[in-house]
Amino acid sequence: MKLSKTSAQAVLAVAFLATNQEGVVVQAKQVASHLDIPTDSALKILQPLAQQALIESKLGRSGGYSFSRSPENVTLLDIVEAIDGPITADIPSVNAGDNLAGQLDILHSAYRSVAGQIRTQLRQTTVADLIKAGPLQVFSTSG
Repeated sequence: MKLSKTSAQAVLAVAFLATNQEGVVVQAKQVASHLDIPTDSALKILQPLAQQALIESKLGRSGGYSFSRSPENVTLLDIVEAIDGPITADIPSVNAGDNLAGQLDILHSAYRSVAGQIRTQLRQTTVADLIKAGPLQVFSTSG
């Protein structure tokens, strides 16, 4: 259940797009500059967000990306799952005999609880919350 650096960058990219006027198209290189990452990396972030209809993509010379939804209606969970996939309670398969079944049940239960808590917290935080927080922290490509 590790959240990726890419999903964090995606959250910041969506917040950046949401701070522009509705319908304003921003090129991937502008998003890349905002996040201090290569344009190719920004495209790898923006494309799945557009596929999940969290942002809009416009093709052509004046193309780019825009945010036309209400920031209050897009949650961090929406963005993180668009990038990293569903947050689940999957644990590695363990070859254990019947004598460990009870312990594995407790482990599965704990993982499900943690996954549920993460999903709840991410669902409660919206893009609007990020915008209200003011200037956004950006990630560099180093580290």
